[in-house]
Amino acid sequence: MFGRKVKRKNPLLVTVFDGVMRGEGTDYRGIPTCVCPCGCDTFIACLKFDDDREVAWYLLDGVCALCGSLVTLPTPIDGDDDDD
Repeated sequence: MFGRKVKRKNPLLVTVFDGVMRGEGTDYRGIPTCVCPCGCDTFIACLKFDDDREVAWYLLDGVCALCGSLVTLPTPIDGDDDDD
């Protein structure tokens, strides 16, 4: 087992996104975005709520609600470079 790199899939990602990603969807993950290249700004995401009913965390992998492509969802710090 040592010295051998094992590719691991997050079973949650497989369960959630394989069901919603359509065959014609593209994998655009890598650069965080608020808008899919198809123009849609609505995404399917996996998230968790805290006791105050606010979003506690979310996975950065998302699926475009229109075309079914995989995208990287943004975080609050991703837009800091735009303020300069």
